[in-house]
Amino acid sequence: MKISGFFPKRFGSRLFIMTIIAGFIPIAIFSVLLQVFGNNLESRVRQAIEERYQKEWERSSVLLTRMGETYIRQKALDIAQQLDLVLQSHPYMSLADLRRDRKFRNMAVQTIGQRGYTGLFETKTAMIRFHRDRAVEHTSARMFEKTLPDYWKIIGAAREGKPSGGYYDWREEDSTLSKKYMYIVPLSQPTGDGRQLSLFVTTYLDEFTKPLREAHSIQQETAQDVLRTTSILIHSIRNNGFLFMGIGILLVSFTAFAIGRYFSRGITRLSDATKRVNAGDLTTHVRPVPSGEIRTLMEDFNRMVERLNATTVSKELLEESEKRLIESNRDLRREIDIRSAAERALALEKGRLSVTLKSIADAVIAVDTAGSIILINPAAEELAGYTQNEAEDRPFWEIFRFKGQLAEDNSDPIGFLLRESKFSKPCTLISRDGTEYLIEKNAAPIHTDNAMLTGIVIVLRDVTEQHRMEAELLKARKLESIGTLAGGIAHDFNNLLAVILGNISFAKMLIQQDPKALKRLDEAEKATIRGKDLSYRLLTFARGGAPVKKVTALYDLIQDAGELTVAGSRCGCTYRFPEDLFKVSVDEAQIRQVVHNLILNARESMPDGGTIEVAAENMYLTDVEGSNHQPGNYIRISVRDNGIGIQPENLERVFDPYFTTKEMGSEKGMGLGLAICYSIVKSHSGHITLDSKPGQGTVACIYLPALEPEEQSTTVSSLPAGKADADPLHG
Repeated sequence: MKISGFFPKRFGSRLFIMTIIAGFIPIAIFSVLLQVFGNNLESRVRQAIEERYQKEWERSSVLLTRMGETYIRQKALDIAQQLDLVLQSHPYMSLADLRRDRKFRNMAVQTIGQRGYTGLFETKTAMIRFHRDRAVEHTSARMFEKTLPDYWKIIGAAREGKPSGGYYDWREEDSTLSKKYMYIVPLSQPTGDGRQLSLFVTTYLDEFTKPLREAHSIQQETAQDVLRTTSILIHSIRNNGFLFMGIGILLVSFTAFAIGRYFSRGITRLSDATKRVNAGDLTTHVRPVPSGEIRTLMEDFNRMVERLNATTVSKELLEESEKRLIESNRDLRREIDIRSAAERALALEKGRLSVTLKSIADAVIAVDTAGSIILINPAAEELAGYTQNEAEDRPFWEIFRFKGQLAEDNSDPIGFLLRESKFSKPCTLISRDGTEYLIEKNAAPIHTDNAMLTGIVIVLRDVTEQHRMEAELLKARKLESIGTLAGGIAHDFNNLLAVILGNISFAKMLIQQDPKALKRLDEAEKATIRGKDLSYRLLTFARGGAPVKKVTALYDLIQDAGELTVAGSRCGCTYRFPEDLFKVSVDEAQIRQVVHNLILNARESMPDGGTIEVAAENMYLTDVEGSNHQPGNYIRISVRDNGIGIQPENLERVFDPYFTTKEMGSEKGMGLGLAICYSIVKSHSGHITLDSKPGQGTVACIYLPALEPEEQSTTVSSLPAGKADADPLHG
């Protein structure tokens, strides 16, 4: 039997019965919930309140404890400052004098809180000198080292002269343990007899939390009142809930019955009209009720029947429409196939273009007519420091910044780039990280089939290394020319000095009885000898001194040259050598001269003294700082100082002969030191570099070719003990 058989047929009666049934469902659910959860609600509320109060108690306890610790520490610092002022104003008072001074004792021994107090003990011996209990004075705190380890740990930390503090367990007279907090502050001023004292402040932990315990008891009483109120409220809801719900259900049910009776008239009319439409009568019309949603429903029903009657078509028209739809669908499929083939061809061509751009070593940038970047290849990403995603749609001049770029260049970027499409002079590009590149630029326009300009392609070529190599070659040729000239002059000058020196010696023999003339001849002889030394420097610069090489370990050579150079000055050297430093084939005297000149320059750059760092390390290089030397094993010797540094405009000229920033003269400098170093290192097939920043110091590096592994077996003294990490001032 169907359930609907029990319900009356009228809509209003059914709505009344369904409303009553629907109302009893929440009553039943509410009864079950009250029965199941009502008994546990009170205990859960009690538990939640107690947990909340417990958390507040713990948080407040920690807060008050920290406030107490801060108060104790601040109190200790204040008292210690007062005691330091007393000791500073009375430096003659010994410990015994201080113990007899009543004012000092009152200041040193104070009451903190109810049971806390302060005192003094000797920092080094831990001997208690001032205490609230005079019987404890002159006893050592060390006696608590085993019985009260936490107490002794705090005192032990303060013996190092630093403030310390912490908690410890204190044994009372009745053998019970109490938690106490102590903070110790060493006094900065000693007594007149040289005793160093420390102030200690100690108090009981429960003094911090006493106000909180009183508040906790009040919270417990408040919680009991809240629980009693909650229990009464639950019972009231349980007793009155059913009554109000029953009254509400009855009111809603009678209201639903009246509404159902009112609206059942329109529903009956709609039901009859629907039957007539199903029978094929499309002229049916329903008379709407006066108002309400049923009226709207009836009006919509009438309009629907009228449209249905107006839009009914024959079977032939439907078949014709279907044929036209099938033909249109077929044409659309052909169009989709053609477009898909074109997209595949475009994707293939785009892939080829992407591979081509990635394989090009030069930077390629495409921009539109507004000067915004469309794409850049990996080489351009490396130069600019921006990725394709970061640079896309941003102005060209924002990503690629050139030194000396004018503001008006940005007003017409396309016109400017096209006017400058044939660049004959390299320019400087500033990367995102500030690195500067010397580049050559070129640009070409992009036109459509109808000659419309759509953008330009810019090609940037990095010629930094090429330009540096050309400058290096030019400098080498210049030094070679100057060296040839200097060598010829030095040779002739040396011959003249030999004749002059011989005649001076002969003249001294002839006039031995004239002291004044002998003195003048001695000065002339010394000046001639200094001239010979200058000619030797010129020959060394010109030919590198024709090195006499032998297999050498550089440990002693570098350190001896360094110690000799800094002797008598306010500078010192530190040395760092690996134990497996490669062996080299060099002229020891010339390399010693190179190290001497570099360390001498470092010493003179630090007139107020300082430390010169000298290091040597093994390196395998494929490109020795951009030079044209062969790749292989090298030893790099570096000399680093923290002196005044070299101005950037002078860095390129430091290896030029007779260039110096010092006062010219025989004592100050002739400008040949670094030029001689350059010539000697070059004659050893090596390379020398110099890096400096004003105010930050200078680093000079020498690269010397190391022997091959089979040549390393030549007998050379090994690294002496202690050379790997020598004393900064004594080697």
